[in-house]
Formats: sequence, C-alpha cells, structure tokens
Amino acid sequence: MSRFAIMLNGSTDEVGPTANGLEYAIDLDKHGNEVVVYFDGASTQWPGLLGEKPEHPVNKYFTEVQERGLIGGACGYCAHAFDGAEGCEAAGIELLGGAEDHGPDVGELVADGFDLITVG
Repeated sequence: MSRFAIMLNGSTDEVGPTANGLEYAIDLDKHGNEVVVYFDGASTQWPGLLGEKPEHPVNKYFTEVQERGLIGGACGYCAHAFDGAEGCEAAGIELLGGAEDHGPDVGELVADGFDLITVG
C-alpha cells in the first residue's frame, strides 16, 4: 500500500483538473492506498461553490471523497485569502495552519511517507 497526498490548487473555473484530482483520490483509495486530499490556493473556494450548486458536475466526486473520509483539510491561509473559509467550514473541512500560516505541512507529509500529487 502506498500513501498519497493530493493537493488541489485549481480555481472554480478549472473544472477538469479538480474533477480529475478527486477522481484520482477515489481510484487510489479503491485500490487500497492511503489517500488524503487537501484544498490549497484557489481550490479552497470549491467546497463553498459545491454547497451552493449541488447539481455541479464536480459534486459527485466531491461527495464520494467526503463519504470515503479522504479530505484532510484546507489551507487556512489560502481559504481566508480566497474567501473560501466559510465554505470549507460549512462543508466540515478543517482549516489547517490558521489565517496567517499555510497548511498542511508538505514537508511533514513527505517525511510521513506520502507522495505528493499536485493538481490544478
């Protein structure tokens, strides 16, 4: 079993990369790997948008990733900078690092054996 941390960075205008990143997480999980998804940068706006638009095509992947318990959190700094904090919190996504520090600590993730996959 391998360990993967998927770092989503795509804005809400980038449907394909975001859907693909979430789909990668689902597929890796189905094959028995440990997977954690993080929202970073402009992608911290996705949870709020998906909460407002349940018919959005990305929602089917987002919902499955949530149901599988694969979401590790969102960068707190980026969520505040991109006005995504409220949407992340409403979706039950933990803000990592707070409003003044980036999170997650990618160095720590790598030290813990995670391979980083950046999508966006």
